[in-house]
Amino acid sequence: MRIKEVFGIGKKILACALLLVLMALLPFTAVKCSKSESKLTSSTGKTNNDTKVSDDSNAILVGLTAAVCNENFCDEAIKAIAILINTDYEVNPDKFDLENREVYFSKDALDNSEKEYYSKIESIVNAMDKKTLTLRNEKVFIPYSDISFGYTLDSEDCEYITSVASPWDCFSQEYDENAECVGVSVNGINYLCRNGASAEQALKWYLPHFEIK
Repeated sequence: MRIKEVFGIGKKILACALLLVLMALLPFTAVKCSKSESKLTSSTGKTNNDTKVSDDSNAILVGLTAAVCNENFCDEAIKAIAILINTDYEVNPDKFDLENREVYFSKDALDNSEKEYYSKIESIVNAMDKKTLTLRNEKVFIPYSDISFGYTLDSEDCEYITSVASPWDCFSQEYDENAECVGVSVNGINYLCRNGASAEQALKWYLPHFEIK
């Protein structure tokens, strides 16, 4: 057996062991991750319970979220991804090419098979508070990928990102042992939410130093 194959098998065994340990600890960890009850604030910094986001802003967030998620994503995972994307879009909207269908689903360009799924995303996003992630009260751009190879990576470009275990990615059909995920594993978010974590708890797993407001 080649050394590479042995190493690959070893990684999966290690991932399985980590999965068992982390799943045992997850309920305890989730309890520690309190939900933020912060309200949207106006440009003056004052709390405004009646703040309304424009229809255009909501439509963009729906289209960006729909491009990242798929029909297998549960409601809480969709909420988590919407919070993540809302943060990144507010920090740097130029990072998102709204003409690229891999980045943004335009409602006007959907085919019939996509309309029901899009409507689900639209309903969830329009009903939720448009929260954002902050680090020391500052919004920063948070990288994410479809999937990791058992743990996420930190990055010199994003020194505020912490590497965390994500062993459940190894059991996904999309698993790629060469995948390099910095920041957040999108499929990892969905796995955690499907197994009882809230949107906030799943995000806190991957971004333990961030607050959700």
